[in-house]
Amino acid sequence: MRALVEIVVWWAVLTGLTVMFISSLSPVELFVAALAALGAAVMAHRMHRVAGGRLRGGQGAPGALLALPGSVLRGLAVLVTAMVTDPAGATVRHLRLRPGAEAGWAGALLAASADTCVLDVPADDEAVVHALRPAAGAVEEAVAGKGSAR
Repeated sequence: MRALVEIVVWWAVLTGLTVMFISSLSPVELFVAALAALGAAVMAHRMHRVAGGRLRGGQGAPGALLALPGSVLRGLAVLVTAMVTDPAGATVRHLRLRPGAEAGWAGALLAASADTCVLDVPADDEAVVHALRPAAGAVEEAVAGKGSAR
């Protein structure tokens, strides 16, 4: 019963969002939106079940989120500079995440900046990052343990 409720909630939200973005709604468009939202709702429920649905590993998340806007702007500046000049400062770093940090959200925040790219997450507490700058950015410092880059 709980699964059905979750699917219905996902379906309602996704159908509502789709309908909001359609300029003129015809019955066919409503049917297609509802059908597509149903498929997406079933998949969202399955992904939630597979992922375990637990909120965990939030160590460093508040600091990383606060540092993200500045890091994105800095990353864009570094990317533009690297496109104009030679990106000789580019490097690949292995980051050991701080205890309690989850690799999923940490990788998403690390990848949000234009000057960093997450290449791999070989373990739950490690990320391999390609960066266009030699020094760690604010988001890296917030999610990584002390002295983790190698």
